[in-house]
Amino acid sequence: MFALTAKKRFILSPIMLCMAMSAHAQTKKDDIEHIEVIYKRSSITSEITEDTEKLIEMPGALGDPLRAVFALPGVVAAGGSMSEPAVRGSSPSDNMFEVDFMPAGYIFHDFGSSIFNRHIIQDFQLYSAGYGAGYSNATGAVFDVTLRNPKYQPITTTLDFSMFNAGFFVEGQATENTAFYVSGRKSTLPLFFSEGEELDDDDGEPSGVTINDAPDDHDYQGKFLWDINNSNTLTFNFTGAEDSAAAGFSERAELAQKTPEFQGDARFIRDFNSQSILWDHYNKKFHLRVGVGALDHSGRLEFGKQPNNLAGFFEQEGEKQLTYKARLNYTVNPQHRFVFDAAYFDNETSYEYDTFQYLCTEIDPDCDLKKGDRISGKRTIDLDSGFVGITHIWQPHEDWQTEVGVQSQHNRYTDETFTSPRVAVNYYVTPNSVISAKVGRYNRMQDVEYILPEIGNPALKSQVATHSTLGFRQVLENEWSWSIEGYYKTMEDLPLAIDAGSNAHLLYSNQVEGRAYGVDLLVNKNKTDNWYGWVALSYAKSERTDLSRNVTRDYYADTPLVFNAVLNYDINELWQGGFNFTARSGQAYTPIVGVRENPDHAGRFLPVYGDPFSERFKTYHRLDVRFERKTTVFGLEGKLILELMNAYGQDNVAYIDLDYDKISSVNDLHIKEENDDFEMRPSIGFSVTF
Repeated sequence: MFALTAKKRFILSPIMLCMAMSAHAQTKKDDIEHIEVIYKRSSITSEITEDTEKLIEMPGALGDPLRAVFALPGVVAAGGSMSEPAVRGSSPSDNMFEVDFMPAGYIFHDFGSSIFNRHIIQDFQLYSAGYGAGYSNATGAVFDVTLRNPKYQPITTTLDFSMFNAGFFVEGQATENTAFYVSGRKSTLPLFFSEGEELDDDDGEPSGVTINDAPDDHDYQGKFLWDINNSNTLTFNFTGAEDSAAAGFSERAELAQKTPEFQGDARFIRDFNSQSILWDHYNKKFHLRVGVGALDHSGRLEFGKQPNNLAGFFEQEGEKQLTYKARLNYTVNPQHRFVFDAAYFDNETSYEYDTFQYLCTEIDPDCDLKKGDRISGKRTIDLDSGFVGITHIWQPHEDWQTEVGVQSQHNRYTDETFTSPRVAVNYYVTPNSVISAKVGRYNRMQDVEYILPEIGNPALKSQVATHSTLGFRQVLENEWSWSIEGYYKTMEDLPLAIDAGSNAHLLYSNQVEGRAYGVDLLVNKNKTDNWYGWVALSYAKSERTDLSRNVTRDYYADTPLVFNAVLNYDINELWQGGFNFTARSGQAYTPIVGVRENPDHAGRFLPVYGDPFSERFKTYHRLDVRFERKTTVFGLEGKLILELMNAYGQDNVAYIDLDYDKISSVNDLHIKEENDDFEMRPSIGFSVTF
């Protein structure tokens, strides 16, 4: 991971609902080794890798290695600290999430953490750009999560408690050749809210927002391993998660003042459940992995529901997918290796709605102002797709290695076939340093709301992107290493909303292009002399071009400079502590330059915007501190974890809107700022194992 080899849009997003409710890598080596595809037996993959352990212990991540990804080069939170990651100038929707060889419903909760218990992640790889032919339907980054295998040990139970969640983890040996673990976690956020409580705004005045159901989430995972013999293993995995929140918005609420249709009760819920079976066959010449998985994923948003039982508005999406996947890693000889990939995704997606037509994409500064007529309908479509890929890994000389692959993918709904070459070349300047170059072509289907009949354009072509990278990495003495990598991405056939003109009936077109480029620098020290840490610095540029008007603007997640510094130190045998400091360029935003009357509601007002994403907030910076102490409770092993997030209480602005309480005419221009983070936030956690 440290080697650098590597929205869905609802009208009222869950993060907006939460904000309104809350206040209105690589394994340690002495030398760089040539890339090898090696699959290890279950006894080895039951241990967490060193790099994953680093992320678990990172301050501010609350023991969540995936949440710690924001401290890695090229990764920013698009739209706020609780948003999903945007990587190297791509959209969060461009990313792909894979867990144990299978697609995941989602891997981040809406309210801050990932869905995984810290005890079960064996390895986590972030492929920022230029990845190989084994991944499909992604034009951004790939998040590849490997859950560790259960340990052959007496059954043990670990209980975890913190200010923000509580969970259990049970693991052990079932029979001579089988082992298992199961995990469950529940958010403690509901303990901080009372049902029926009206929240205050930043000035201590009633906000008009009433708690109906507090923000909540839970998740579970489990794995059962059967070591059939030395050549075969069978694993059964199951994973699931749910996020929900509900609130009431009176006419005083800012959300209702801006969009009166939102006045009333709002509720958001999404969840997924998945199961998979994996068979691994090992041989001196090859490793074969075959998997079958089932995924059931749904989400529903309701808003504007009145106390007299009027239904209000809603959007609901459901997805049922069966995945059939295989990978064959075949070694011809020490110089030649082939990897064959194939997968078929049998996907049925349903979409039901009674809402307003919002013609809006990521290049629009405010979707709320793109409201059209009320529409309703129900659709079920087949989004089946499949791909085959082949990769040849060749080492013609001890100083050179090439990886040449090609992938062919077919999308049934759009009747498109893509043939995508992907190439990587490594030149080993010395045994401790390597120059790497990668280039590849990638594609993904448009988000479903853009291609559904009636509300979208089924004729939209899929998005495509080209990635190019050039990097250098060197391993130094005493476990130091450093790397630098430059990248250049082009993006084509992105969606454009059409709300006027002769083509308005199409609703959307493929008239947006994008490009992103930058440089990521990482200096890393593995653990020696009781400490480890890393420093990451990224320069980046991301922009989008509206081809219909030939206008190029900064992308909303464009973040030119990002700096992260992480340190962890073993103070003594019982205590360890560290910090995580991050600073980055302020988020791009669209300035509000005036006030206008709401044409649909007399006496209500809307903002007038300037040039989209033409200004930036002040520089974002934040310090998180973490201390951990080993302890015992009634003779049982335990840990006490103390964290202080946003340690000096920095106000980082991430959003602006009109201060509607102060506006009574078009001559009143009052702007209100919303912070990106909570104020200084302490957390106490405790875990015990028995």
